[in-house]
Amino acid sequence: QLPPEDLWWSGFNDACLDTLIQEAVDSNHNLLAAADRIRMARAAWRMEQSGFYPSVNFSAGWTKTRNSGYLGREAADNTYSQYASGDLSVSWEIDLFGSIRQRAKAKKELFRASRDEYNGTMVSLCAQVATAYMTLRTYQQQYIVAESNIQSQRSILHITEVRYETGLASQLDVSQAKTVYFNTKASLPSLEAGIEKQINIMLRTTKPLPDYQRLVGIGIPMNLLRRRPDVRQAERTVASYAASVGAAKSDFMPKLYLNGSIGFASRDMDHFFNKRSVTYQLAPTVSWPLFQGTQRIQALASARAQLDSGIAQSYLTVLTAVQEVAN
Repeated sequence: QLPPEDLWWSGFNDACLDTLIQEAVDSNHNLLAAADRIRMARAAWRMEQSGFYPSVNFSAGWTKTRNSGYLGREAADNTYSQYASGDLSVSWEIDLFGSIRQRAKAKKELFRASRDEYNGTMVSLCAQVATAYMTLRTYQQQYIVAESNIQSQRSILHITEVRYETGLASQLDVSQAKTVYFNTKASLPSLEAGIEKQINIMLRTTKPLPDYQRLVGIGIPMNLLRRRPDVRQAERTVASYAASVGAAKSDFMPKLYLNGSIGFASRDMDHFFNKRSVTYQLAPTVSWPLFQGTQRIQALASARAQLDSGIAQSYLTVLTAVQEVAN
C-alpha cells in the first residue's frame, strides 16, 4: 500500500503521474519481493513467540512382547504381555532468564526492519517513476521549443539571404544564420532519443510540466531524518542484534522445564478407561550446561561482533541520510 503520510507527488496535481505511480506500486517486482520478506519475518517472529507456550503431544499404541526364558541362571518359561496405551504429554520451558523473550524480541525487531525496508523500496520506486516522468515532460517541452526556434531561425536565414542578394548583408551574416539554424535542427534527434528512452505507450501525448504547489522545507529537521525508512530500518536492525546478545548471555544460565504426561494403559480394552488404568508422570527438570567447549562463549562473541557491525552500519546510514537531506 502507498504510504499515507508521504504522498508528495500529489502536489503536482497530475493525474497521469498518480496513475503511473499506482501501477508501479501494484506490479513492481522489487516491491513485491520486499512484501514477501515482511511475511517471512512475521512468520519467524511468530515461531519464536511459540516458545512461550507449552508443547502438547498425544500418543497412542498397542504393544505385545515376549521375554526370553534364558535371562536368568536357569531356564524358565517365556513370558508374554500385551497392552494398549494412550497418553497426553506436556513439556514447558519456564523462561526464567529471558532466553525466549530475547530471541522473540530479536525476530520482532527484524520484522519491523523488514517493514521499513519495504517503505524504503516504496520511496525509491515512487521517486524513480516521478523522475522519469519529469524527464520525459522536460524533453517534450524542449522539443516544442526547438521546433519553434527552427521556424524562427528559418525565417531569419531567408531574410538574411535576401539581404545578402540585395547587398545589405555579408556572406558572414548568412553563414552565422545557417550555423544557428542547423545547430538547432541537429538537436532534434537527441531530444527524440531522450523521449523514446523515457516514454511509455500511455505517455505519447505531449503535456506541460506539472506545477508543484507546496512549500519545500529548508534545513535538516530531525523529524525528516527520522521519517527516512533506511534510518528506521538501521535502528530496528541494531535493536535486533542487541536482543540477540541478550539471548546469547541467557544461554549461560540454567533452564527449567516442566514435563508431564497423563493417559491410560490396559491389557483389555474393556478396562482401558477404568480409573485403575490411569497413568501419569510429573518431572520438573533443570538443565544447566556446565561445559560445552567454547561454543557458548564464541556464540556470545559472534553476537557482540554482529551488534558492533550493525552500530557502525547505522552510523553510515545516518551520515548518508544527513548528506542527502542537506543536498
